[in-house]
Amino acid sequence: MRCTTRATVRVSRLLLVISLLTVSATSVASGQDGTIGLSMHFMRDDYAVRLAETIRSVAEEHPGARVIVTDANQTAAKQLADVENLVVQGVDALIIVPIDEKAILPGIRKANAQGIPVIAITRIPGAGVLTTIATNGDYANGKASGELLREATGGSGKIAMIGIAYNLWRIDERERGFDDAIAGSDLEIVARQAGDDQARTQDVVAGILVAHPDLAGIWCTFSNQVVGAADALRMAGRKDVALTGIDADKAIIERIRSGWVTGTAAQFPRVQGRLAAEAAFRHLQGQPVKESYEVPVGLVTPENADAMNEEIWGE
Repeated sequence: MRCTTRATVRVSRLLLVISLLTVSATSVASGQDGTIGLSMHFMRDDYAVRLAETIRSVAEEHPGARVIVTDANQTAAKQLADVENLVVQGVDALIIVPIDEKAILPGIRKANAQGIPVIAITRIPGAGVLTTIATNGDYANGKASGELLREATGGSGKIAMIGIAYNLWRIDERERGFDDAIAGSDLEIVARQAGDDQARTQDVVAGILVAHPDLAGIWCTFSNQVVGAADALRMAGRKDVALTGIDADKAIIERIRSGWVTGTAAQFPRVQGRLAAEAAFRHLQGQPVKESYEVPVGLVTPENADAMNEEIWGE
C-alpha cells in the first residue's frame, strides 16, 4: 500500500530549515591552518563519501588546513586504532562517525588527555566531546520512518524488522524510535532478523516473504538493508508490501521513484559535514561552539523524491 504521508507537507519547511542551517553555519575567518582528523565508520555508501567530501571542502576555505580521513571498514577495533593513530599524529581536532560507540571510548579519552577537541556525528554516550552533530537524529529518524510505515499500512497487519546481530547505541536508538512510532497500533512484528549487508538482507527478506505471504510491511535500520529489502520485494513482485527505513542514498531514492520503497528518513551529509567542520575551525580560532547541533528529519517519498535528491545530494 502506498500513501501520501502527512510528513510530506513538511517538506518545504524542511528545505527552508536545511538552507538556513547551511547559511547560519557561517565560515570563520581564514588565515589559521589546522589538521582535522576524520575517523569514518566506513566509506562504502553515499552518505559517508559526501560527508567526507564536505569536510574537505570546508577545510579548503582555510588556507593551510588539511584533513586526514581514516576508514574503519565497519570494524570497531580498526576505528579505535584509527582514532589512537590520529591522536599520535597530533591532529588539532577530531571528527568521529562511530561504528561502535563503546569500543572507541579509550581513543576518545586519549584525545581528551592531549587536549584535542572531539566532534561527534551522532551521540557517543560517555565520551568527552566538544559538540555533537545530530544528537537526537537516530531516534528521530527511527520514529519518523516508523510513522511512515504505520500510515502506509493503515496501522494494522504483519510487519518485519531488519536490524543487526549485535548492539550499537545508534541502531538501538533507531529501533526505539520505531517501536514508539508503532506503539498502540495493530501492527504485529512477526519477524526480527539481522542483515548486515545488501545481499544478506535480500536473502533474509526473501525468506520472510515465503514464511509470511500476508506480510504488510518491512522496516530497516540503514541504507544497505533498505536496498536489499527492496530488491527482494522486486524479485517477488510484491509492491503491496510497504517498505520504510533510514537513509536516502542514491540507490534508495531510485527505488523510491520506481515504487519498491515507500519512503525513508533521510540523513543530510552536506549539512552534518559542514556543521562538524566549521565547529572544529571555530573552536581552533577561539570562537564559541554550541554543545549540540540538530539537523531536522526529512522524509523522502515518491511525491518529493526529486526535490529531496537535490537537497541531499545536489543532483
